[in-house]
Amino acid sequence: MRRERQSLDLPRWVWPLACILALFFSLPAAAQTSAVHTASIPHLRAAVHVDGRLDEPVWSQLTPISDFVQTEPTEGAPASEKTEAFFFYDDDNLYFGFKCYDSEAHKIVARYDMHDARTWSDSINIFLGPYGDRRSGYFFSVNARGVQYDALMKEGQELDGTWDGIWQSAARLEEWGWSVEVAIPFKSIRFRLGENWGLNLGRDIVRKNENDNWQMVTRFDKFMRPSKAGELTGIENVRPGRNLEVIPYFAARTRRSAPSPLDNGQKYEGGADLRWGLGPNLAFNATLNPDFDDTEADEMNITISRYELFFPEKRTFFTEGADFFSTPMYLFYSRRIGERLTDGNGLSNGQPQRLLFGAKLTGKQGPWSIGVMETRTQDTNFSITDPASGKRLNEFAPGANFFVLRVAHDIGKNSSIGFLTVNRDQAAGDVGSTERVHAVDLNLFLGPHWIWQSQAGYNQNQVISGGGVQRATFGSLAKYNSDKWELRASYKFLGRGFDITQIGIEPETDRHSADLDLIYKPFLNRYYIRQLFLELNYDTAVDTSSLLQDAGADASAKAEFKNFWTVKARYSYDRARFNQFTPNFALLAPTRVYIEPRMMYQITTNENRPVSFTYLFVHRKEAEFHENFYGREQRHELGLLLHAFGRTKVQFSGVYDREFLMDGTPFQDRRLLITRLNQQFTTKWRARVLAQFVNNRHGRTWNINSIVAYDFTARSAFFAGYNYQRSHDIFQLSPIPLLNPMRPSDLGNEFFVKFSYLFRF
Repeated sequence: MRRERQSLDLPRWVWPLACILALFFSLPAAAQTSAVHTASIPHLRAAVHVDGRLDEPVWSQLTPISDFVQTEPTEGAPASEKTEAFFFYDDDNLYFGFKCYDSEAHKIVARYDMHDARTWSDSINIFLGPYGDRRSGYFFSVNARGVQYDALMKEGQELDGTWDGIWQSAARLEEWGWSVEVAIPFKSIRFRLGENWGLNLGRDIVRKNENDNWQMVTRFDKFMRPSKAGELTGIENVRPGRNLEVIPYFAARTRRSAPSPLDNGQKYEGGADLRWGLGPNLAFNATLNPDFDDTEADEMNITISRYELFFPEKRTFFTEGADFFSTPMYLFYSRRIGERLTDGNGLSNGQPQRLLFGAKLTGKQGPWSIGVMETRTQDTNFSITDPASGKRLNEFAPGANFFVLRVAHDIGKNSSIGFLTVNRDQAAGDVGSTERVHAVDLNLFLGPHWIWQSQAGYNQNQVISGGGVQRATFGSLAKYNSDKWELRASYKFLGRGFDITQIGIEPETDRHSADLDLIYKPFLNRYYIRQLFLELNYDTAVDTSSLLQDAGADASAKAEFKNFWTVKARYSYDRARFNQFTPNFALLAPTRVYIEPRMMYQITTNENRPVSFTYLFVHRKEAEFHENFYGREQRHELGLLLHAFGRTKVQFSGVYDREFLMDGTPFQDRRLLITRLNQQFTTKWRARVLAQFVNNRHGRTWNINSIVAYDFTARSAFFAGYNYQRSHDIFQLSPIPLLNPMRPSDLGNEFFVKFSYLFRF
């Protein structure tokens, strides 16, 4: 039998790209010139009542840190207002105290908000690197009203605000400014014994758009980085404690007017979460019959794309410690666990599959980082309506086991090499199938300006037959970033048989794609302009037979003014391959490449002000696969942010999208309105309402997601909520008209209460 030879069939542009990358890495890296500050922390036995006053005798015995310098608005300049930071530790806690003097104390911006919210307020910031590896750490922030924000930090990544620690803080406004006290239990964090810790301290003065730090933070870094932190010495002979947390919950809900009468009625459920600190570096999490009713709904999106849209994970069990499972590609997408039930024909009953239990182990041992997760979803029988016949179909979704293992090993100063395996095991049924992916990755941080990330993976699935290299993927990204220049170059290969739709999110298959992006960003600080951003971009994608799928070139200019307003203009010239359309929008088998030129203009005001807005206008030609449409689009987007009375935050976003055929005939108008209201009555009591409305030629959808909550801690609370979603379809595909023109994803009216409480041992 003759065996077909497998080939990557590399397109011609791959070799010029390789030459560009070779030149790219030959550029010299700028030296890091900022001196590393060092501070010693004393061990003291003193009683501190965390009320923000700093009136205990211990604070007067300490020598404060006060040499803060600006990152914004003037890099390297002394802080415009005096800040004093104090710290010490005892056997159980780290203590920090700040005195934030202000020559115009009546102008301090102090707003109430929920835990982990961006408050746009004056605040103090603390970075701790307890591993001593200059790769990772914890970020703590307290605003002038005592609102907490905490997050995990990893070098080269965004803040992971999904981590919620148990720590105390309080702030107090004074005639001379404001003060804050912080107590961080050792059992709330993970650390390495016998190491010096990373440390940085900062302050934000919102009305001046000012950010000050003890250890210098450059403008191109924008934010504290673990690798560029100062050093904290003197922490000795401390232990993390047992750190066992149990959070049981009880929930009750009632639903009316759901699409299926079977979903109406009352339900009562209970379960529990468990967190156990296994020594100073590892944590074990488990959840039994979890409830996610208090999770905020996804924002609606009227973008029409031939690819699946990405929505962020919001469920607490999956967001906590998510950074331990992250890799350069989205080979693991936790929202696949318990996602909405949809059969092989795309028919859905709109309900998620129940998660029965989950367990994971995350942490770091020496140079090794590890994440292990196992979850199980419930066997589910459900019914759907076939739009072609109007008949009710019975479907079965077998329960699935998800096993994820992520291991990474530190190499060099800040680099790592890692392995990932994601396994979905599922019996035969109408929804879902067994699928696996295994991958290795390399992350190199070559000094303060260079990053190179690569990943290669192999997929096993039951959807596509065959194997070899066409089941593989490979991607590589190189990035250079400095004060004036930013350069990104990437390449990705996805074989014809690479399909991870059951476990990850990678909308493309059968592709060679590449992207090259160059940004020049001089800091002018004259002629009313602070900084300019001039960008050129080119991207292209062909299938494995070298047939063009997508290609585009972009040029943009952006100016940030001294008042922190920004304006931006962008021109794009894109080409995309879609199925060919007839004048009456019937779909034809042959394909063609559509030209999609686009002009975009945007203006954004200073977000630190009580009222700010952004406006975006887009004019382009577009092809929409799902609508069988090729024509012109005019898109208007408006975003508004309002802070009122120090406790109320209103966010509004609206989209008005007009589409025309090429001859100017109107095709459809699409509208999207989203309003989010947050009311903080106290630091404990809060309310949240998310209201959304979508309207297009297919119909209308209304959605309301609301709660009133009392937070016992960052991890336990009492919730009372109301959810509503209702759709009305104008066009019915079924020859048999439905009595209720609702969509399967509709909720009807749902009321719920949930109570959870943290027991800590």
